Amino acid sequence: MPSMTVDPSKCTKCGTCVKICPAGIIKFGDIGLPEMDVRLSGRCIECGHCALFCPESANCLSFLKNDEMVASDDLDMPTASEALNFIKSRRSIRQFKSEPLPQDAFDRIFDAVKNAPTAVNRQPIRWIVSLAPEKTKEITNLILCWLREEIFKDPTSQIAIIGASMIAKAKAGEDGLLRGAPHAVIAVVPKDHMWPEDASIALTYLELAAHAIGVGACWGGFLTSAVRNFKGLREYLGIGEDEHVCGAQMIGYPAIKPTRQFPPRREPDIEWIGQRKDDR
Repeated sequence: MPSMTVDPSKCTKCGTCVKICPAGIIKFGDIGLPEMDVRLSGRCIECGHCALFCPESANCLSFLKNDEMVASDDLDMPTASEALNFIKSRRSIRQFKSEPLPQDAFDRIFDAVKNAPTAVNRQPIRWIVSLAPEKTKEITNLILCWLREEIFKDPTSQIAIIGASMIAKAKAGEDGLLRGAPHAVIAVVPKDHMWPEDASIALTYLELAAHAIGVGACWGGFLTSAVRNFKGLREYLGIGEDEHVCGAQMIGYPAIKPTRQFPPRREPDIEWIGQRKDDR
């Protein structure tokens, strides 16, 4: 079971750890110091907030390594404008270099991805990554097999019509499915997980982490649909019937980079509920 220790020489008894605990299992003990209620320790979601938010760094947790934690003030952080420009300058990359990514690039990306929020901190996402470009090409071929099946089922369906176009492109040497990306990444969660959007959030983290280190990414709609509907591809990727495919990305170094930014976008469709007092 998780446990918390408190350094009495540092603790000011401010109660921050009591307030910040999402499970509500931190309380003040008999000697006036905060402690984890041992009867409720099984409810701990191991988020680490009671230690991370402590203003005096007085709390230690059994599952955290103090030497791996960094003071927030010591982190290099972008300004608000820099951070917003970074988010807004993300582009979907659909032309990739054939050069594969080094392992270090994957390590850096997933080191950021593992910090994506998940419900009750369960971290349920399992990743499948085609590390070798030839494996990515095999995935493309299996998507084409699925499209051929869809054409055979109903040649007038929308997916069949699109599929015929993709097959024609493939015959001409053009990859319209994974866009020539050297790698594909698929995120799955257990089917009984109540919040599959956890993986969508993590995939967005992956896309932004890739952008941060100069790697391009694009959501793989055809790949996601194929894995969800084609048993042959699921089996190739080792995805069980008890798993839900949440989404996919193709990633690699961009063959072309934008020279300008901020294309026009529709204004957000927002319905504001209530009115602020200062607006009256």
